[in-house]
Amino acid sequence: MPTLLETAAALNNLLNIGWAGRTDIAIDNVPYSEVNGQAYIESIFIPYTTYNVNIGSGIDSSCERKRTEGVLQIIVRTPINEGIGLAYSYSNDISGIMDNKNPIPNLFTYVTEVRRSGDNKDGWYTLICDVPFVSDEIN
Repeated sequence: MPTLLETAAALNNLLNIGWAGRTDIAIDNVPYSEVNGQAYIESIFIPYTTYNVNIGSGIDSSCERKRTEGVLQIIVRTPINEGIGLAYSYSNDISGIMDNKNPIPNLFTYVTEVRRSGDNKDGWYTLICDVPFVSDEIN
């Protein structure tokens, strides 16, 4: 516990509950239509490495786990030419919701890393909030 699917679901559920309808949330690979001029966030689940770990003595095979590390990437999009305040306010909210959480057993998040996403594209000022996680699936 948890599988990749369970990890993605738990992280998105944590975000959805904590976000409490501030804006729409676009979920990776689910159709979403932007509402002209309304800020929104987008959630993308990115597992990037998986390896075996042994917790404990190394003799007991019940301690063997498959560990996955990755990020839940949350993209904040606010209208351009309105200043950076709203975007950074949302990034602070995301940090408060997602930092150092344990939403289900064997799934942990770390501190959110926020960065600017380059040039404004398609009328949006964009920040990327990466929420690093580690998830252990017991073999």
